[in-house]
Amino acid sequence: MVFAALAIVVSTSDTPSVDQSVLTWVGEHRSSGVTSAMRIVTWLGSAAVVYPATLVLALYWWWRDRDWRAGAMLAAGLAGSTVLYNVFKRITERPRPPASDALGTYSHWSFPSGHATQCMAFLAMLLVLTWLAARPRLRLRAIAAAAVALAVGGSRIYLGAHWFTDVLGGYALGAAWVSLLTAAGLKTILRAPPRDR
Repeated sequence: MVFAALAIVVSTSDTPSVDQSVLTWVGEHRSSGVTSAMRIVTWLGSAAVVYPATLVLALYWWWRDRDWRAGAMLAAGLAGSTVLYNVFKRITERPRPPASDALGTYSHWSFPSGHATQCMAFLAMLLVLTWLAARPRLRLRAIAAAAVALAVGGSRIYLGAHWFTDVLGGYALGAAWVSLLTAAGLKTILRAPPRDR
């Protein structure tokens, strides 16, 4: 619902005032040190990092448990989120922030943020899999995952690659997709016949 509301707003109206206000504030508080850090953070949320990480984790889980399901869920979460944000970029066709406000050159449409979408999907699915596996220290992992997702989204705004609402839309889309996959997966598990002991 949050994503749908944001998509309607950015598709049918001018740039919301909150987007321009956030971009202006960020532009007034940039520094060389923070810019270098934000470039690293935004790279951590890119496909060049999250896709290899998904492969490594899937192989590790298969080696440890001889079970492909966790890796498949993580891959489905990431791949599905990538397809979705590309589809919605073409539907909304929202321009990116002005080049004069950007620290770099960015192509394609702006809404939703691909980095925010895939980072949210990747981290949220990791949390779901951790919870299903009943691993300890879930609260700390949830805090760490939230911090990483916020940092990646913030880096996209800081670098002028996206508007504030692009990042919010990415978070909402990634979370919605993971929620759908989780619901479908739990339903499948509940319907599965019990294993013989």
